[in-house]
Order: sequence, then structure tokens, then C-alpha cells
Amino acid sequence: MKSKIIMILILAIACFGFAAGFIRYQNGIKETLAKDIETSSGMELDVPSGEIPDDENPDSTEEPTEEEPLISVKAPDLYNMSIEDAKVELDKLNLKYEVVEEKNTSFENGIVFWQEPLMEQEIMQGSTVKVYVSNSALSEDERKINVPVLIGLEKEEATELLHSIGFRVNYEYNPSSDYEEGIVYSQNYFVDAEVSIGTEITIRISTGS
Repeated sequence: MKSKIIMILILAIACFGFAAGFIRYQNGIKETLAKDIETSSGMELDVPSGEIPDDENPDSTEEPTEEEPLISVKAPDLYNMSIEDAKVELDKLNLKYEVVEEKNTSFENGIVFWQEPLMEQEIMQGSTVKVYVSNSALSEDERKINVPVLIGLEKEEATELLHSIGFRVNYEYNPSSDYEEGIVYSQNYFVDAEVSIGTEITIRISTGS
């Protein structure tokens, strides 16, 4: 009988000790968690005053710089210029150039006899102007072009046709009873005459009767 009572007391003491230890363990965990929370809440981000971290600041992205707007200019008249003078004129307008040397017996060596685009045409700064320069020392044959029929055409039509072939254009205005105002009634070169590129063709425009 006594042995049973002693066993019961031992079990009771063991259970009490286990329960007390478990409670102390739980309290220890709670205290540790409480300290971690206080430490976390008391931390400050190392960010200079008045600044917001990049990931929280939608305006922190650096804006791209604006490119300078392109400017339109008129191609200069380089006809009969030396190549050195032509380059100076192109540099003034911030235009690039490509020099093409060809044999042209109608012009002295080093002289511009043609250009693309033509003078007065609108182009953007930074564009390239092709400059044709005479060089009689070249072994290749000279390119020749034929004069077209211009009589009966309007001034604008004749001008466009001549430019497209490779001619410069000069104008004379006179009265004519046979042609309406603005119509070509004469030209200074015969039709199909073979001449050099850059040759200037004079067309005579009727001012009416």
C-alpha cells in the first residue's frame, strides 16, 4: 500500500516538474519574439533625409535628354566653285559631302560642274551632298548627254526635264505671238546636241503677244 502511494507521489512530482518546465520554455519563446519585434520596429533605413529609395520613388528614373531638332536648309549653289570653296560652303550649313571626280572637258580641273541635290532644294542638316568635280587626267571616257526637245513645254516642265538629265538652266523672257505666256518658244542648243554634264541650257519663255 505504501509503495503505491509513493509511486503516485513520484508521478505527480514528475508531471508538475514537466509542466513547469514547459511553461518556462513557452515564456522564453514569447520574450525572444517580443524583443525581435521591438528591434525590427526600431530600425531605420539608411536613407538621406528627404530622399526616397528608388524602388519606392516613381520619379527616380532619369529622364532621357531631348535631342536637338533637325533643321531644314537649302542646298547651296556650288556650280563653278573650286572643290575647296564648295567644302567651305557645305560646312557652313552643317552638310556632309561626297566628292565624285569625272572627266569633263567643259570645266577646268577641280571645278564643280554638278551636284546632287541641286541648289535651293530643301534638305536636312547632316545630309550628304554629292559634288561632281572635273578631272581631265582620268583615263575614262567623258560622259555626254543629249539636249531634249523643250519648245512647247511649260517653263516648270522644261526645267524639271533638264535638271533630271544633268543640265543647268538659264531663262530669257520675250513676247511671242505664237506661244502662250509661260511656254518655251526657243532654246539655245539644237535638239540631240551632245554636250557635257553641267552644261547650261538657255530656254526662252513667252510673255505672250
